[in-house]
Parts: sequence; structure tokens; C-alpha cells
Amino acid sequence: MASNSDKVTVDDLSKQIETLKSDIGAITTILSDLGMQKGSEAQQRVRDAALHARERGEAHLHDMQARAEDLGSQAANAVRQQPATAVGLAVGFGFLVGLLTSRK
Repeated sequence: MASNSDKVTVDDLSKQIETLKSDIGAITTILSDLGMQKGSEAQQRVRDAALHARERGEAHLHDMQARAEDLGSQAANAVRQQPATAVGLAVGFGFLVGLLTSRK
């Protein structure tokens, strides 16, 4: 048979419930802080990735600009060395564009 010391009273249950509420509140605060910290870390990772992508993009842009300048100078040299061929190609290209755009 249970003794009086083994019986749980309403006051005991109320105290335990208040303790649980307090613990849940503390856990909620900890999880919220952890979520904010993880969110800040994720934002920083995204910023770092964006910066890295931007740097790579700028490097590719500079490479492409250098290639375009090189091709432009090669084309200019080819025109200077063979002007008749360049004029012939330009006339032929213009003729083709004219044919393609005039068809109805």
C-alpha cells in the first residue's frame, strides 16, 4: 500500500508543470539563438560564395575582353595585309544578308 509520502499532490504537480514551462522556455530561447547563429553562418557562406562567383566572373570577363581585343587586332592586321580579300568578304557577306532579309 502506498504511503502518504508517495502521494503526489496538486501543488507538487503545479510546481513540476511550472518547472517544465521554465525548461521549455529556456530550450526555446536556446534553439532560437542557435537558429539565428546558423542563419548568420548561412548568410556569410552565401556572401562568400557570391563574392567568389563574382571574382571568377570578373576574371572570365577580363579573359574574354583580352581575347576579343586579340581577335580584333588579328582581324585588323588581316585587313591591312589583304585589303582586297577583306573587301570581297564584306561584299559577299552583305549580299547574303541582303538576300536573307529581302525574301518575303
